[in-house]
Amino acid sequence: MTDIEDPAMAPPPLLELGRQLEAERVRPRSRLPKGYTKTDIPNDICSTKTLGRLESGQYRGVNLGTVLKLLRFYQTPYDHADHIARLAEASRARDWCSVYANVLEDSNWFLQQCEDAANYLCYHSALTIPSLIHSEAYYRMIQRTTKNSFEGEINWEDGLDFRMERRERWITSERPALFLIGQAALTIALGVDQETILNDLRQVAALPFADVRIIPFSAGRYDLQTWSLNLFEYDNGQQPVVNVESPRGGGFVAADTPRGRFFRGALKDASGISMSSEDFFR
Repeated sequence: MTDIEDPAMAPPPLLELGRQLEAERVRPRSRLPKGYTKTDIPNDICSTKTLGRLESGQYRGVNLGTVLKLLRFYQTPYDHADHIARLAEASRARDWCSVYANVLEDSNWFLQQCEDAANYLCYHSALTIPSLIHSEAYYRMIQRTTKNSFEGEINWEDGLDFRMERRERWITSERPALFLIGQAALTIALGVDQETILNDLRQVAALPFADVRIIPFSAGRYDLQTWSLNLFEYDNGQQPVVNVESPRGGGFVAADTPRGRFFRGALKDASGISMSSEDFFR
């Protein structure tokens, strides 16, 4: 068994663990606006080579003690450190599925982290407007029309703040983003705020770095009809990541693996049969 194995075989907790460790290292600090470099990490914690392996998301030799020492050096808040430590445990579990399910958090912290680090963003959702471009009116429509009961209390105000902050960070960053929206998302009853919601979508589509495209009903049933996919591309050598919810499974997938290439190919096909939002609203 090699230290770095085929990424296609690496379980999702490893990928998430690697990215969260890297995010903690480069997190801005007082007098360190770009965080730590790999060479800043003391050798008695781990070598630069080992750190690179940990952050690769493919290293099977994860040692929980090393992870905890890194988090202490990074002064990671306790709750977050506990979350990352449980990821390390999940990555080594024989049946990581059940362990990983208990580690995933509701706040979408990892999704946000991937977005903030990505150079290029791509989203697809057949039945909803992708959450990164939710307007407040659309979010309130979801809140108003949600009938299902959930375990625990939903804090709708925190949810709104989270989405609006994500959206504002993306707009400020001006990173190119492609949004593929199924026509169904725009033809369901949007309520009294329909015009407000659609006008906001038009404003997003008018941003020079946003490409909002609609997949019409006339495209028929295609591979992505009931899936939600997010693709995060990076320009600094990091491996692209696909976040997927589909009948074939869900979670974060390394994009340069057989499964990842399948999903990326499907995104390309979906884009090819889409139309610009300007043509759709004409």
